[in-house]
Amino acid sequence: MITFLSKIIKLNNLHVIGIIRKEDEESYHVLTVKKKGNKIDIVSSTSFDTFDKVARNIDLKIPVLLAIDGKGILNKEINFNTESDVNWYKNIDFESIYHTSIIGSGSNFMSFCRKNIVNEITDKFLKKGFQVADIYIGSFLAALLYDAVKKDTITSNDLLLEFDNGKLVQFTKQAEPVQKQEYTIGKDVISNKFLPLYGIIVHFFIQQKEVSKTTDESLSTEEIIYKKAFHILGITMLVGFLSSLLLSYLLIQYYGSKNAELNLQNVYSSQSYQLILDLEKQKENKQQLLNESGFLSSKFLSFYSYEIIKGIPGDISLTGLNIIPVSKEVKATQKISFEAKSIVIKGETFNETSFNNWMEKLKKMSWLKNFEIISFKKDKKNKSQFEIKITIKDV
Repeated sequence: MITFLSKIIKLNNLHVIGIIRKEDEESYHVLTVKKKGNKIDIVSSTSFDTFDKVARNIDLKIPVLLAIDGKGILNKEINFNTESDVNWYKNIDFESIYHTSIIGSGSNFMSFCRKNIVNEITDKFLKKGFQVADIYIGSFLAALLYDAVKKDTITSNDLLLEFDNGKLVQFTKQAEPVQKQEYTIGKDVISNKFLPLYGIIVHFFIQQKEVSKTTDESLSTEEIIYKKAFHILGITMLVGFLSSLLLSYLLIQYYGSKNAELNLQNVYSSQSYQLILDLEKQKENKQQLLNESGFLSSKFLSFYSYEIIKGIPGDISLTGLNIIPVSKEVKATQKISFEAKSIVIKGETFNETSFNNWMEKLKKMSWLKNFEIISFKKDKKNKSQFEIKITIKDV
């Protein structure tokens, strides 16, 4: 299954994150590349001074290769023609270290560190959601770029690599601060900080025989490929489902409208069609009447009744509440005309202060546009008779 998926889904987009460990801090160099056929294009190269900035600024959907260097990383040239180097190599406990090695002209060049250093860094990245595909140690893999750089000395991070006939022969660790060096590879210009990261990319895609390294069984490109395949399959299924749903809806709408047209043609004759036109005319007339009367207001007429009545003080009595009153006397042969947007209130009270307070409350009603006191007079019993006209906003 994985063989089949690997032919379809390839890890052509990668981040290589160089982690430079120092006494009390870490710095990060991120090289993002895209492989097109046999060509590797650099998308971006960025440096960060904290891990949180790395996590915030790069795309976690793209798999990463980790390159660890700096404090705790040892670099050694191993000459297998020298007995001391052979004995040293035999005594290495490869179960307790991580290493990356490359075969040079007459020696092997190895970068290595304790396994707990790698585990600590890897766990930190995995907890943040990074998809770690592999881990490399040190800066020797810049030697794979000799044919592209074509220089007998190459500065790879803080190592000065020396070559003879295209083969690595020795290295020198340079003292800080290391002078910045830039190299041209194709159309790209790469500094010595990013050069070993590019060499790691070359090895990841080509897997040269002269390079050997620790294999971490817990990290696998297979899992990343499965996740990517599941993601692509999910998106494809979702797009397919939505497309089918849209097509089904459009077909239903199209054939539904066609069916409605045919049914209409079959059912109605010219006489019934004329009848429909007459009924529609009647509907328009009645709707116009309702509009004029205010019965099509966005609020029911009972709403205004309730709003007015609920706020009436106990010492005020209403003798009339006419919502949308007729504008003139109704006669049998004439059209009824209404005063749209109007409410007429009649009542009586002995307490003018209460009446004034009620008026102030009415002014604050959101639906009230204007009101006027038509009349306000007292009878012989000192009872105040009033008539108010209210204009409402929305009808």
